[in-house]
Amino acid sequence: MNRTRPHTSMAVAGLRVLLLDHGKQRSPIFRAELIRLRCQLLEVLDSVHGLPAAMLRSEPDLILIDSEHIDAELLSALAAAQASRHLPLLLFADGLGPDAMRSALQAGVNVVIVGGLQAQRLESVLQLTLARFEQDDQLRQELDRVNTQLADRKSIERAKGILMREQHLDEDTAYHRLRRLAMDRGEPLAAVAARLLEADQLLRKA
Repeated sequence: MNRTRPHTSMAVAGLRVLLLDHGKQRSPIFRAELIRLRCQLLEVLDSVHGLPAAMLRSEPDLILIDSEHIDAELLSALAAAQASRHLPLLLFADGLGPDAMRSALQAGVNVVIVGGLQAQRLESVLQLTLARFEQDDQLRQELDRVNTQLADRKSIERAKGILMREQHLDEDTAYHRLRRLAMDRGEPLAAVAARLLEADQLLRKA
């Protein structure tokens, strides 16, 4: 069962952290600082291959990656992890160029810290990661909502076209008939339109 942690408070105490040590071998420093901040360090992974199983097993609130370099294997693992369960991602890496940083952000990383590790700054960086994740998640949800509305409008327009063609109706009459059908069935207009499109496709294949 997936755990859902409220990110609105940005408090790090109790934060469940999964640490991926991708070559830097600084996990003892992170472990000590996370304990001081009263976070829960669930696991320390030394390979990206164990990331999907660890996410299912530990159900973290945040994934912290400490990487010596950014490679295709790491980026692919992070993108796959985000596809399976959307989580805040914090990446520490040294010597990243603009292209590597852009690739990390495209893979779903919320915050990239370039350069040396300053343990005393970890709390503020964790808070920043949670805040950026919340902001990015809100934008993603808004984009999904807009895309859904656009798809619904296209379905309704196509369904109107079917009624106009099959029943020789004008556009307004076809829309009102579609809307009346939705009201009679107690269903959203887009759902009725989608079923009409499916029925029309089946009839064309018959």
